[in-house]
This record gives sequence, structure tokens and C-alpha cells, in this order.
Amino acid sequence: MGFALLQRYIFMKALWSTLAITVALTGVVWVVRAVQQVDVLLSDGQGIITYLQMTTLGVPTLAAAVAPLALMIALIRTINSLNEDSELVVMHASGAPRRTLLKPFLAVALLIGVLVYVLSLWVGPSSMATLRGFITEVRADLVSVLVREGRFQDVGKGLTFHVGEREPGGILKSVFVLDGRDEKETFTYLARQGAVTREADGTYLVLQDGQIQRQTADSENISIIRFNSYAFNLSSFSGSKKVVLRSQLELPTSQLISPDPELELYKRAPGRLRAELHTRLTSGIYPMMVVMMVLAFLRNPGSHRQGNLLAVIAVSLITVGLRTATIVGESGLRSNPAMLFLVWGVPISAILAAAYIVIADIDLVSARIQSRFNERLAAALSGAANLWRGMRSRRWVGLRGAGE
Repeated sequence: MGFALLQRYIFMKALWSTLAITVALTGVVWVVRAVQQVDVLLSDGQGIITYLQMTTLGVPTLAAAVAPLALMIALIRTINSLNEDSELVVMHASGAPRRTLLKPFLAVALLIGVLVYVLSLWVGPSSMATLRGFITEVRADLVSVLVREGRFQDVGKGLTFHVGEREPGGILKSVFVLDGRDEKETFTYLARQGAVTREADGTYLVLQDGQIQRQTADSENISIIRFNSYAFNLSSFSGSKKVVLRSQLELPTSQLISPDPELELYKRAPGRLRAELHTRLTSGIYPMMVVMMVLAFLRNPGSHRQGNLLAVIAVSLITVGLRTATIVGESGLRSNPAMLFLVWGVPISAILAAAYIVIADIDLVSARIQSRFNERLAAALSGAANLWRGMRSRRWVGLRGAGE
């Protein structure tokens, strides 16, 4: 019964630490991204609530990305805490097996893995799709609400709007649109009136009774086309007239597994869907890889005096290196299906290799190796300190000599 309580104690300690660090890291990344997007609040005239909604919708994707890193930090912190308080030493001295940490850490890895899968497979894509629709509405509001009467106003790179007058019902009078997003040609839209409408495939400014003036960069001639009705697409103010494709990040996982042949992104870049699918499917494996790597290096107790800095550095570098390799594989998978072996092979091979090390009780960083590392590190730090003191002393002498 006491052993079950012991494992429960370790499990709760590791779990709460993981959740706290995940929230902290996600918050830091969110703040950085929110600051980068503050121009939405300043230049586009959006309110603080709109700004917070837009930036918060990306949090599920951020949380799924930082969770494995947070897990590694939390597990290392938990083991160091157990070592500092001599709890691991007491556990093993009282007869607990050397793999005491295995069961509670694996349970934490399973829970975090399930959380990452939920965020990656369902919540993340749904929030990104919601964000796209939200941005489309905000962009439409730039014209229907925020563009002021009688003023030329830039609402995007190369796009300028002017509305002469507003009428009830969202009717815009004397509409002027200058579209210079394409460096090779410029379009000018003039219309007696217009109104913003939202359709299933995007948001449009429907212009009535007007003309389109087209001028190329290599000619001064202007071609004019008159129209009774024309729909100007407001779905993208990104600075390009190219067709805006739905991002693979916002597609449901079911659509990645069985893509719609009529999907424009699937027609143009099927590799992006393939890479995104396997990125999501492997996302929940990384918490297990992190736990096994930590256990392979840090499962054995150590004294507070001796420390385990070398093992911490080794597991951190190796784990980050493995994840970097899989990221390279995910990027390469867009153009080369053979990169699947890297995306799946690296985490699975790492888990199996670490499991063998734990089961065979192989000590990767022995007490002798750690002691030798500590001695060399202390000597290096002492040498650096002496060098710094010598440099400061010579500088002080030089200053006194100059003064005299």
C-alpha cells in the first residue's frame, strides 16, 4: 500500500509540474506572438476584445507544440527535487526497485500524450479554422465599418479604399478602390455604390454601376471595363492577388486522411496535407519519447553534492536533437514521401533504445564520469574567474598609471 502511495506522490508531483510549465511556456509564446500582432489593434482600429480573441485562438496549437518540452523540464525538475531532498536515496534504501520512477512517469507521459493528440487532431484545427473566419470578418469590417467617409484609407499592403457616403442598410456610396498588390499591373475600381456580403467561400464587396481601370507597369495606356455588378474579394488583404488557399493547419484531420479531390490546396500541394497529417499523428508520441530519454539518463539516485548536471545536459541535447531531426523530416515530407522513415522512425527508435537501457539497467552517466565532469567544470570556471580578475587588475593598474 505504501509503495502505491509513493508512486502516487511522484505522479502528482510530476503531473502538476508539467501542467504548470506548459501553461507558463504557452503564455510566454502567446505574449510574444500577441505583441507581434499588436498592429491589428493599432492600425486596423480593432478593439481589445477582438485583439484578444484573435490571438487566443492560436493557443491550442501552441500548447500542443510546447507540451513535450514542458514535460522534459518538469521531469528533470521532479528528479532533481527528489535527489535534493534525498527522497530517491531513501526509496531505494527501503527496498523500492530501481525502476520506481518508471510507472508514474509513464502515466504522466500517457496523459500528456492524450492531451497533445486532442489538441493536435481536433481542438487545434478547429480553432485555426475559427481564426480564419474571424479574420475574414474583421477584414470585412475594415470596409463596412472602419473605412471613414471622405477619407482615403489603406486597409492592406497595396489596397486603398475611399467611401464618399454611408447609407442605412450598409450601402456605401461613391466607392473607390485602388488595388496595387501586383507590381506588374494596377487596378482602379470606381462604383456608384456597393455593399459588403458574406458568402460560403468568402466575403465580397459587391460594386454596382461602375468601371475598372487597368494599367500595366510597362505602359501608360489604361484599359477601361464598365460593369453593372462586380464582386471584389475581401477575404485576403495579404498583399497578393494570388488565390488564397486554405491552410493545412485549419483542415479537419478526417479531411487530411481522405482529402477532397476538389480541394484547391490538395490540387496544388498534396504534400502539405501529407506532412500535416503525419505531424499530427506523431505529435502524441513525443511525450513518451521524452519520458524514456529522461529515465534512461536520470532514473538512478544521486547525491545532492555530486549532482547530475552532465546527465541533464546530455538528455536535453539529445532530446532536442531528436525533435529537430523529426521537424526536418516533417518539412521534407512535403516533397519527399520517403521522409516518413525519419518522421516515424526517430521517435519510435528512441523509445525502444531508451526502454532497452532502462530494462537492462545500463548506467549511461556513472558516478565516476559525473565526478570527473564536475572536477573539469570546476577547474574551467576557476580558470575563467582568475582570468577575469587578472584582466580587471591590469585594467585598474593601467587606469591609475594614466591618471598619474
